[in-house]
Amino acid sequence: MATDYIGISYDDIKSNIQAAFQEQGDFVSKEITIPDYGRKCCLFFLGSQISWKVIAEVGLNIEKLSGSERFDAAFCSLLAPTLSKTTLFQDEMVMAIFEGNTVVIAEHLSIAFILRTHAPKKRSFAESTTEKVVRGPKLAYIEDLDDNIGLTRQMVNSKNLKVEEHQIKENESIKTLSLLYIKGVADEGIIADITDRLHKIKTTEIQDSGMIEELIEDAPFSPFPQMQSTERPDRVTAALNDGRLVLFVANSPFALILPTTFDMLLQSPDDYYERWIASSFLRLLRYMSLFITVFLSSLYISFVSFHHGLLPTDVAMTIIATREDIPFPPILEVLIMEVTIELLREAGIRLPSPLGQTIGLVGGVIIGQAAVEANIVSSLMVIIVSITTITSFTVPSYSFGLSFRLLRFGAIIISAILGLVGVMFFFLFVLIHLSKLTSFNQPYLSGKFFFYNQKWKQIFLLLSKKRALKKPKGSGA
Repeated sequence: MATDYIGISYDDIKSNIQAAFQEQGDFVSKEITIPDYGRKCCLFFLGSQISWKVIAEVGLNIEKLSGSERFDAAFCSLLAPTLSKTTLFQDEMVMAIFEGNTVVIAEHLSIAFILRTHAPKKRSFAESTTEKVVRGPKLAYIEDLDDNIGLTRQMVNSKNLKVEEHQIKENESIKTLSLLYIKGVADEGIIADITDRLHKIKTTEIQDSGMIEELIEDAPFSPFPQMQSTERPDRVTAALNDGRLVLFVANSPFALILPTTFDMLLQSPDDYYERWIASSFLRLLRYMSLFITVFLSSLYISFVSFHHGLLPTDVAMTIIATREDIPFPPILEVLIMEVTIELLREAGIRLPSPLGQTIGLVGGVIIGQAAVEANIVSSLMVIIVSITTITSFTVPSYSFGLSFRLLRFGAIIISAILGLVGVMFFFLFVLIHLSKLTSFNQPYLSGKFFFYNQKWKQIFLLLSKKRALKKPKGSGA
């Protein structure tokens, strides 16, 4: 197909474009005759991507085009309200049609007109389905990039909010990303680092921000997420004001907050909307829940299999009584229940909401009771697994909670081999890994972010609003 549009006849251009889309079932080529000028024009578009209302208005106006002006001036004036740009090249015309625009050509005109007629398929703003709060904004992001940026601008309301657009190109496919930060608050070195990593991405096979996360993170083999994903605008606004950067991906409702620290992933928006005393208690409760989630089952195995003498006599006798008729060793007993609970949890997620909740509740109760009556597991084991399951749900970030659910199995296996010594080694191994882990070269276990030198005070306890809002001198904010 020829590239240069100038010098090629109207009929040839029409034939070439139709040939380029001959395998596209939703392609439409609509020719219109303009009686007053005795000319023909043709509209090319994909019916699945355009607004038929806009197309109908454009077509009707073209048919009624009349006046004493020259044809080219009158035609350009008519298309001006929806005109995106003009082009001389057929490859640009083809790409514009694939992007949801309409291309218009006319007899005896040496340029083509690209009209904005794209009608994006999107849902309306609704409440977040993955980050529930009792009190606070109920809006959540959607799959439309422009709407997400517009909502963020509305909530930040600052002229210093900058939006950098990045495009990943592969062959003829393009994926659009937007990087947001507040100039003067975000660190220039981190901005440059993130921009460089985005430029190194070579694939457009990106359906969600989670796929971008794996391509730009510091340690892809770590079980811990090094970016915080969220669909809540209030969380994004707080991160931007704190000097962090936010990455949006086209067609994804989840934004990525970066860099991220360990304590960020244990914070909930509720912490800042409720009384600070209650919020501090809940935050401490989450840290305790992490330890219980990972180590409660492994501690049970250690005490029952290796260290009976460390238990009080009455407790030891009670455990022996519950395990009297159990034919399996503690490690197998624990694994049976833990794997069963994980299967129920996964099944509950995949099933429709009402049915999933029923399966999770009824399945857990029935299977647990049946396992105890059949002497497959002890009643104490059912209680322990139930507690670890409940505590794993207290983590606000799903991906972060998933990391600790995975680590729990590592702790269980090593405790069955080395007992309490193995549990201690595993705890130290995780702690060393966290201390070495970075998020965009910033320490993952940083007790503070690098702008507010007293942020460490709010890792475990939330300060009262009056004290928290007082920025220290020399903070740079």
